[in-house]
Amino acid sequence: MAGDPPPTPAGAAAEAGAEAERILALAEAELSAGRHRAARKHARRAALLDPASPRAAVLATAANVLAADASSHYAVLLLPDDSASPLSASALRRHFKSLVKSLRVDPDAAAASPALAAAAEEALGRAAEAFEALTAPAPALATFWTACAGCRLLHEFERKYVGYRLNCPSCRRSFLAAEVPPPPEAGTPAPAPPPSKKPKIEKPEMTLAEMKLQLAKKRGAKAPKGSSRGEVEEEDGEVEEEDGEEEENGEEVEAENNHSDLMAVVDSDFYNFDADRGERCFKRGQLWALYGDDDGMPRLYALVDGVLRSSQFRVQIRWLDGEEGKPCGQFKVGRVETVHSVNVFSHLLACERVAREVYRVYPRKASVWAFHGGQDGNAERGKYEIVVLLSGYSEQYGASFGYLEKVKGFRSIFTRRDIGTHAVHSLQKGDLGALSHQIPARKVSKGEGSALPPGDCWELDPASLPPELLRVKARK
Repeated sequence: MAGDPPPTPAGAAAEAGAEAERILALAEAELSAGRHRAARKHARRAALLDPASPRAAVLATAANVLAADASSHYAVLLLPDDSASPLSASALRRHFKSLVKSLRVDPDAAAASPALAAAAEEALGRAAEAFEALTAPAPALATFWTACAGCRLLHEFERKYVGYRLNCPSCRRSFLAAEVPPPPEAGTPAPAPPPSKKPKIEKPEMTLAEMKLQLAKKRGAKAPKGSSRGEVEEEDGEVEEEDGEEEENGEEVEAENNHSDLMAVVDSDFYNFDADRGERCFKRGQLWALYGDDDGMPRLYALVDGVLRSSQFRVQIRWLDGEEGKPCGQFKVGRVETVHSVNVFSHLLACERVAREVYRVYPRKASVWAFHGGQDGNAERGKYEIVVLLSGYSEQYGASFGYLEKVKGFRSIFTRRDIGTHAVHSLQKGDLGALSHQIPARKVSKGEGSALPPGDCWELDPASLPPELLRVKARK
């Protein structure tokens, strides 16, 4: 009516929330009935009405996985099926970790909505099967040895080329590739059926150099190489490759479902650090720290060059290049790449802009950092020493810091190891090489009856801590 007052913002939000709940109920009913596309449509509508609803996000992701073409492993993992430039093993692993995290259902939500929990579990099962299929090791390559009839040089090729007429690159003579015993240092080749004789006219002419090149390429394909900077693609289509990284062994701290042992996610004790790196947190001009591939710690820095709006998360970044192995100093803006996974980002970077494309990063007061362990010869302290900065760093005076130690009974709560003037240490310019990486941290407020010890306590982001520090020790 004309005399009715306009709805208040609180009332409008309540109506939107109620409508979102109604649509989510329809989406769950569609999922239970096997109508995945309709469920996906309802879940997207609910997410637009209530963007902060984790239930809508899980439902939409589960419906996308279940509605994907089951014959395409890339489609099930919500990746573009680009056979011309497939993802590296490292990038694929990181994307799967992000997908597992997106399908995680809170225990309270699972109890309140069994249909949601069942859909997420089914989607996680399909995604795990697709990931295993894409990362299965290639079968062993069967080879044989042959000798040129003219110069008698021995060469090794794939067994499928037994009986081919080849041109020797040494003496240029044509010879029939018959199998001969391997040289003593080569060992016994993989067992295979004896070569079959075929007419020479049916065999294509190939040089030994061409055959060796094909063999080297196939052997290299058995150990995929990965980009050292996570799930990225270069703007010009070429991906910088390095040696394949070792298997990640520190992330399986606790399993929350039947498939989480493939890529487990560790939760913090109190604060939700993931809320600070959600998809809506990214803006052009921000500087972020990203996880590296060596041990998963956030040592890489990048400038957000643009946020690409689409159905899937895509951010265009420019890497910051500094002195190798040092997380502090001056960094220059470098090459452009596109990132498809939000889970490769750790935290916003506090820095100083000193030129148009040059930034300076130094420890600031109250920030928490990790030192490379072992500098004092005590091997029992582990791989890293955790410290809190008591003053900001300056090139003239350095900085002061105090050591932190873990509080027993908690996963990621730390407190000062010592208190007093003797517990204050100095960080000078020559000591910056001992710094490993910054750790996102929050100071913990303690109420009455708190189980935390007296004095200041900090909660650290478990994603930036090594696995040995995440083990919970019982309080005495």
